[in-house]
Amino acid sequence: MSVARLQAISGILFAIFLILHLATTTSVVGGPATYDAVLEGTRHVYRPHIIVEVLLIGLAGTVHIVCGIVRIVRRRREPNRVKPSLVIRIHHWAGYVLLLAIAGHVFATRVMPALATGPTATGSADFSYLAYSILGWPLFMKPYYVLLGAAGAIHLGLGLGLAAGVLSGGRIDPRKLQRFAVAGAAVLTILVVSGALSIIRHSPSADRSRFVEYRALYERFLPFMMGARKAD
Repeated sequence: MSVARLQAISGILFAIFLILHLATTTSVVGGPATYDAVLEGTRHVYRPHIIVEVLLIGLAGTVHIVCGIVRIVRRRREPNRVKPSLVIRIHHWAGYVLLLAIAGHVFATRVMPALATGPTATGSADFSYLAYSILGWPLFMKPYYVLLGAAGAIHLGLGLGLAAGVLSGGRIDPRKLQRFAVAGAAVLTILVVSGALSIIRHSPSADRSRFVEYRALYERFLPFMMGARKAD
């Protein structure tokens, strides 16, 4: 199997989780309670068992990233490589943003809560957990959430079109695929960025009853961040 096909298959598998993840972000438009309800509902889809989560998210995501890095290296070694189209470049740029952010994002929103004790040990970031980071590091977190959400939506929308083209072996008109992919990515980006902006808008009124727990969590696992934090 070629690296391109393996990347396409792993990307489609990971897209199952990413669609749910971005839908959860978008749901904040309906308010924090809606976000927490959607988050709880999506957990039952991709987290019925740790093995499902590891295979669907961990393995598929890792394979997709490794294939992407291999293809980046190969492209750079091509002596007379052709400059890709603007759509492809945008897809690549969005992927680079995700590549830079994914390790820290997974650690802060999944690993850290899973390693916590007491009520915080939910293994996921509910709305008040997100609000804690927004209120604590606003200059960093506000643009971070918007940029990460936009990059995820763009990479997903364009990537599904590219994956369909690779797996179809050229049987689907590439121009039609690209038009659908661009339209889908545009709609997804609008929805997800609206959700990210809603996270920022609703954070000041979030429930703060668990902020003491979150502070302890950050002091335990990310103590270097606490010096730059605004007062609770």
